[in-house]
Amino acid sequence: MPSIRKIQISTFRNLDQEQLEPSTAATLIVGENGSGKSSILEAIHFLGLGRSFRNTQQTPLIQHGKRACSVFGELDKGLTMGVSRSLDEPPQMRVQGDRAASSSELARHLPLQLLNAEAFRLLEGGPKTRRQYIDWGVFHVEHGFHGHWRDFKRCLQNRNALLKQKAKSAELAPWTQEFVLHARAIDAQRKAYLDLFIPYLERMLDQLISLEGLEFRYYRGWAEDEDIAEALASNIERDRMLGHTSPGPQRADLKIRIGKQYASDILSRGQQKLLVSAMKLAQGAFLAEESGRQCVYLIDDLPAELDRENREKVCRLLQGLGSQVFLTGTDAEELVKTVEASGFTTKEYKLFHVKHGRISG
Repeated sequence: MPSIRKIQISTFRNLDQEQLEPSTAATLIVGENGSGKSSILEAIHFLGLGRSFRNTQQTPLIQHGKRACSVFGELDKGLTMGVSRSLDEPPQMRVQGDRAASSSELARHLPLQLLNAEAFRLLEGGPKTRRQYIDWGVFHVEHGFHGHWRDFKRCLQNRNALLKQKAKSAELAPWTQEFVLHARAIDAQRKAYLDLFIPYLERMLDQLISLEGLEFRYYRGWAEDEDIAEALASNIERDRMLGHTSPGPQRADLKIRIGKQYASDILSRGQQKLLVSAMKLAQGAFLAEESGRQCVYLIDDLPAELDRENREKVCRLLQGLGSQVFLTGTDAEELVKTVEASGFTTKEYKLFHVKHGRISG
């Protein structure tokens, strides 16, 4: 199972030169708002994906007055990873000292699940967030998926460029043929994953909250009774006018409804957080069952929107998964009570305090 044994953070936001040796089970990070506790989770996210979960611009990540930031991690089995950014050069990513070809290589070694305030976008946001949710699972289970998605994006970009130029069908044909090839593969892999995963998710959800009539429905990005080649052909004039490709896996969505209404329109904030928590925990658990690989959970401000009973439910599921978990909060006593009531022993968790960007344990 991937777990972080040591993390070194250098001039990353308000964290100057900090080091953390977390628990392989639960690591509790406590501090006032703005102290830097969320920045620790962000640094781990940066290590595992080469980017922040807050934004993609490099300047805010680098401490004011500095020219670069870096995060270095030692994982189990002696694996080392490092990511750095500077004002002058593109991001540098390394695994075992060798340059990583892309952020996907980092993600393979350190699968992450993030649960923070932004996670509500799974319900309230647009289709892109839910596509990314689906594709996280497919990427980690279907090894051929990343290649299809990478090549598909290239085809989409080139096809759209030609559509903006009002190109003729003969000019579009080579890109359209390749588009169709990758679109069919992506759709088939997404469907296969969701056919197995959604029943698993529903069982996980039953342990957190009962939501009668809740339904997860996959929309692939074009009509179910139409092949993608037919969909492209029937939309060609419209797409020339719009200057982009309408049908395709780039338009896919996971529609989450209760009856005929979207779940985000009728659930309370607490109910939404439990639903999103189940969706995040289920993906990591499913990955472990399918591949034997655990993911690392980053949970920012667990107490928000949840009472003690529901916080304990979430933590009890986390404890049962056996994954490495990082949890932040502002109240150390409350966070300790929650994890202990959930089954974590005093030997399984570590408590760290953060104040003005300095970590103490």
